[in-house]
Amino acid sequence: MKSYTKAYIPYGGYYSTPFSRWQGSMQNNNAITLGATTSRRWFFEKRNLDPIIIDYLYFGATVYQNHWFCAHNWAGAILTDDKKFVPGLFVNQACSTSTTILNLAAKDIEQGAYDVAYGLMTDRCSNGPHAVWPDPLGPGGMPDREDWNMDNFGGTPRHPAAMMETAENVAKEVGITKEECDEVVLRRFEQYMESHADNRAFQKRYMFPPEVTVSKKKKAIPVNPIPMGDI
Repeated sequence: MKSYTKAYIPYGGYYSTPFSRWQGSMQNNNAITLGATTSRRWFFEKRNLDPIIIDYLYFGATVYQNHWFCAHNWAGAILTDDKKFVPGLFVNQACSTSTTILNLAAKDIEQGAYDVAYGLMTDRCSNGPHAVWPDPLGPGGMPDREDWNMDNFGGTPRHPAAMMETAENVAKEVGITKEECDEVVLRRFEQYMESHADNRAFQKRYMFPPEVTVSKKKKAIPVNPIPMGDI
C-alpha cells in the first residue's frame, strides 16, 4: 500500500466523546442526532470554526437507529444547520468502520477529490433494535427476526461463534497465554489510570462532552465529562 503524502489530520482536528457504559447515560439517545449535534457544538465551541468548510462527509455507524435510511444526509444537515448541502457516504464496516473511513477520506484527499473531508463516527449499542421482516413462506407465516446487537455479537451466518469464543480460538492458534493476556490488561489499566493524572489533563486534550438526554424536558452537559456513567 502506498503511503499518503497530501492527506493529513490537523493537530486538534479531532475529538471523542467519553464512552458510556452499557445501558448508561446515553442509552436512549439517537446516535445520529447525538453525533451530529455534538460535532456541531465541537466545531463552534472548541475550534471556533463553521462546519460549512466541509466538502464531503463520511458518516459511520454500525447499529441501526431511527431514520437510518438517510442518516448520512440527516447528520450533514444537522452539522451545518442546513446552511450547506454536504454530500456524504454512509460507511458500515462493523468494528473497522472508523479505520475504513480514515482510509477512504485520506484516499480521496490524496487524489484531489476534496479539500476538506470529515469523518463522523457514531453508534449506540444499548437498546439495540429488534428487526422483523415479513416471510409469507415461514411456518404459519411467521416473520423473520433479528436482535441487531445480541444476535450478531453471537457470530456471523458464516461463522456462528461468539466474540469471546473467537478470541479464545485465536489465542489458542497463535499460542497466546493467559499470563500474557493478563499483562496486557494490567498495562491498559495502568495507562487508563495515568490518563487521570492532573485532573484528567490528558483526556481533556481530545475528549468533548455530548449533550445527553436526561428526560423529555431536560438535557445535560456534564461539567466533568469523564466518566459518562456518573451523569
